[in-house]
Amino acid sequence: MIRKRFVAPLAVAVLLVTAGCLGGVTGLGDAGSNDVGVTDEQNADRERSTISVGATGEVTAEPDRAILNVGVEAKADDPETARERVAENVSTLRDALADVGLDSEQVTTQHYTIREDRESRRDDTRETTYRAIHQFEINVENVDEVGTVIETAVNNGATNVGRVQFTLSEESRANLRERALSNAMSNARHDAELLADNANLTIVDVKSASTGSGNVQPYRAEADMATSGANTDIESGPVSVSAQVQVTYNATS
Repeated sequence: MIRKRFVAPLAVAVLLVTAGCLGGVTGLGDAGSNDVGVTDEQNADRERSTISVGATGEVTAEPDRAILNVGVEAKADDPETARERVAENVSTLRDALADVGLDSEQVTTQHYTIREDRESRRDDTRETTYRAIHQFEINVENVDEVGTVIETAVNNGATNVGRVQFTLSEESRANLRERALSNAMSNARHDAELLADNANLTIVDVKSASTGSGNVQPYRAEADMATSGANTDIESGPVSVSAQVQVTYNATS
């Protein structure tokens, strides 16, 4: 269930007073008097004011996607052996993940390297070994299966599991961003009316409005390394989607 959360504006609202001619400030002349040669239309322009505010809106929802970072490492006395060992473990890992319903597009390589490790000994000699590292990003479409995926990975070649990130599908992000923008506009209107009241002005309409790309804040959880026969239970939490707007309103005195 989506829960709307109104958030206080991030930016400080700014009251701007604009004039129809250079150097003019509304309300500095005598009441009811017009300058010579100034038309009623020009006077009306000089009395127009604008109020500009920045505001943020936010909504939250339960995640419908999870992203895991899983690594496979192998060590050997020479780089070729290290490569072969990690390749064998990766093959086992991929087959096991396929058995629990993950296709190849959901298991993608993020990093691969073979590096040289040198360890100094007490007799002043150095031992050189080689470490092959293959890091994967696993996208899980059913967040209830995260624990099962972690157990499967660890029991079939994975040597480390990083932080679990609970997030949203693209469709969910788009829907929630629309609601966040609606909240942001409501917050902007509220602040603009508050400023207008304090400045003895009345909001007329929107002169301009703009927004950025928004932000999605996933829920992150640590994954403990599972052991054979043990259950891995990862708790998820709400994901927040926020949007910012900058709105300028026309106002009259």
